[in-house]
Amino acid sequence: MKALLLVAHGSRRKQSNDEVIVIAEKLKQRCANDYDIVHAGFLELADTLIPDGIKHCVDDGATTITVL
Repeated sequence: MKALLLVAHGSRRKQSNDEVIVIAEKLKQRCANDYDIVHAGFLELADTLIPDGIKHCVDDGATTITVL
């Protein structure tokens, strides 16, 4: 299964982090033919750091992960 991990820096502003989650949800819908799994991960300052995002993808069955 193919996964896409959308990566952003992360912000102290919750609203900014929430916007990244919304984008990931939109990508999940628009890229359903290309990716079975779509998650978001952050470099710092937000929940779901990059290593955790990768783990979520693997836990969901990903065999290939594209990090964007």
